[in-house]
Amino acid sequence: MATEIQTPFGHSLPPEGAHTITFHVPKWESAIKFREGDMSLVARLKSIYPRFMPFGPSAKLTQEIGARINIPQGRGLVGFLSPQVWHTNRRHAVSEFRKEKAVKAEELKYHVVEIDGIRLYLVEFPMQKVMGAIFMWQHGGLGFSTRLGEHLVSKMDSLEYLGEFPDGANPPPPTYLPESESHELLRKRISGLLSRSTVQEYPKQVQSDDIYLYQSGMAAILRCHEAIVKSRPDPIAVFGAVFHSTWHLFEESPGGLKHYGKADENDLDEFEKYLEQGGKCSYAFTEFPSNPILVSTDLIRLRKLADKYGFWIVVDDTLSSFCNIDVLSVADVVMSSLTKSFSGYADLIAGSLALNPNLASYNTLKNTFREDYHNEFFEADAKQLFKNSDDYLARSAILNRNAATLSAYFQGLAEDAGTPVAKVCYPPYAPGSRNLLPFLRKPSPEFPKVGYGCLFSVEFRTEAETIAFYDNLAFHNGPHLGAHLTLAMPYNAMIYGKDNPEYHASYGMSPNQIRFSVGLEDEPYLLDVCKRAIAAVKESGDLDGKKLTETAMEQADGKAAVDPLGGQPAASAS
Repeated sequence: MATEIQTPFGHSLPPEGAHTITFHVPKWESAIKFREGDMSLVARLKSIYPRFMPFGPSAKLTQEIGARINIPQGRGLVGFLSPQVWHTNRRHAVSEFRKEKAVKAEELKYHVVEIDGIRLYLVEFPMQKVMGAIFMWQHGGLGFSTRLGEHLVSKMDSLEYLGEFPDGANPPPPTYLPESESHELLRKRISGLLSRSTVQEYPKQVQSDDIYLYQSGMAAILRCHEAIVKSRPDPIAVFGAVFHSTWHLFEESPGGLKHYGKADENDLDEFEKYLEQGGKCSYAFTEFPSNPILVSTDLIRLRKLADKYGFWIVVDDTLSSFCNIDVLSVADVVMSSLTKSFSGYADLIAGSLALNPNLASYNTLKNTFREDYHNEFFEADAKQLFKNSDDYLARSAILNRNAATLSAYFQGLAEDAGTPVAKVCYPPYAPGSRNLLPFLRKPSPEFPKVGYGCLFSVEFRTEAETIAFYDNLAFHNGPHLGAHLTLAMPYNAMIYGKDNPEYHASYGMSPNQIRFSVGLEDEPYLLDVCKRAIAAVKESGDLDGKKLTETAMEQADGKAAVDPLGGQPAASAS
């Protein structure tokens, strides 16, 4: 039987620790206030997704460095492992895309320290402009992990200040991070999983040295993007929904982005017409399926267009995960957030990309990565990730089962006009689900039943019903997916609620959706929680949900100071 969640606001899924990456945001009103940067809520955080901002051991490290090198009061620091990030970060920090969060170039200062043989490249900025100044930490994912922060804090006695470097000019070369046995074990595990039960026989298998590891999924996306646009600086074509940090990176790239949100045949027709008329494309990017609406574009048709017009294809398989799907027949690069179901225990972040040795892009990309790749994934994180992923297939089987069970329950409600449920975003109910079928891996003894992954969304008929459901849903709430316990959140309202919501709703990202990431609980328990929340909606009557949302926004305390989820008003792409 379902029980109430005892986790306080701002704490992580149990077991809580120094490196946990979730934070509980119960109740709709709190979710909206948190989105608005309510300082009274931000102050209560005991855990957070570490890419959102330096936190815990990472924040402690920069604070201690700041004290030792005499950073003035009212100024902050954010650190990276490469001086190249200084310049990328500055370009974004001063960009007109930052609007009121933009930092003036002269407000940024650059320092280098070395601790225990590791060089950190620090950006100093005015604290009131923190959310503009830390773009490449928050959206690019190029910060350092809490485990590295913890390690370096313990070695502070070895700190050597190498000086300030005006305008970031002529810094000492980076040390990056040493690799360990766990790095190679992870590469071998991932390449083995990519070669397992494939949909067809490939002339060449992905080898361990075709796998590149990163400190976050966003870092993998960014480094892949940089590698491609280095020689192909044309627009990026994006199909379906994508994470908002991905969106910001692409729209601010030299070629910009062309977005096809519905990712259906009409969108592909429009894209083909654009190409026929001489339109350029560096590469096409798609989440397969896409978060949070589970739309899947026609990758077979997209591959034919790529071969005809000479662009490349990057597929983010995080939601379905590479235990379930094999996209090597179409993808030049396969990108995965290892933070999610591959890790599975919500205590680290990491990312990977795999180069496909069977496509013509391979040699160009391989040479680029051979020249430019440097390890920034800390050995303690690699060791923990390898340990966590030991039971990846066994956990994934449970995640597939639980998501299928709950989505089928909600689909039954959606087919009854008398219920508050309008639709379910999950295969086979989501648009384009048939496009996944050619890419499902073959059943195997160690994984006898493939599926579609852990994540789905449920859309309600009104905002009031959405709020009533969420406020009575006895799951942990907040961002993340693929964890050991079930999470739910009003993803669209929180992530895109102030980031051009009308445009994103136009291709299916309704603010009346609740996103679920199922965990490893038993099916009867999960169903009981959901049925109780549905019953509460029916009992709630006619709530004025719109008023509640507006009131929460108006009451947000200090909402201009912090933007914890990184939302940014933006023009729609075309």
